[in-house]
Amino acid sequence: MHPHFVFHLLKGFLLIAMIFGGAFLLLRYYLRYSRPLVQPAVITAQTGEVQKVILPLRLQAYERFVMFLERIHPSNLLMRLNNPELTSVQLQTLLARTIREEFEYNLSQQLYISGHSWELIKNAKEEMVAMINKASTKAGDQARAGDLVKAILELMVEKGKLPTELALEEIRKELQKLF
Repeated sequence: MHPHFVFHLLKGFLLIAMIFGGAFLLLRYYLRYSRPLVQPAVITAQTGEVQKVILPLRLQAYERFVMFLERIHPSNLLMRLNNPELTSVQLQTLLARTIREEFEYNLSQQLYISGHSWELIKNAKEEMVAMINKASTKAGDQARAGDLVKAILELMVEKGKLPTELALEEIRKELQKLF
């Protein structure tokens, strides 16, 4: 090989290395220094827009869960669904099914409330169903709907503050924090 050819070859490799090295340094500089300056402005602008969309959705979710908790409160549930012609078992089935259906209807709203409130709402639902089942056992299989209603009301008095009431209090606290 001719020494002049080797010199031109090394010169070409050096030129290519300088071009790629320069491009690498420019890209590295851009990623390190320019992105952090752009991101907060974008996030701040988006956060304001997101809040305008999310806040009404959150309020709607809280409203729907308040309605849910009020509707599954035993006194309201019994007023709505009590039918003296039903047996205790039929009323028990109707009450439990109604609670589960209303819960499932509002299930997607959990996205917009806190995890703590969601747990309280789930617990309220489960405890209401458990209380109905316990009252049904207490009333007996051959009892009429009125006997089940009486047993549920007795359990309510024994329990004192119901899980639905505790969940409602928590939702009210969260709403106060929003405003």
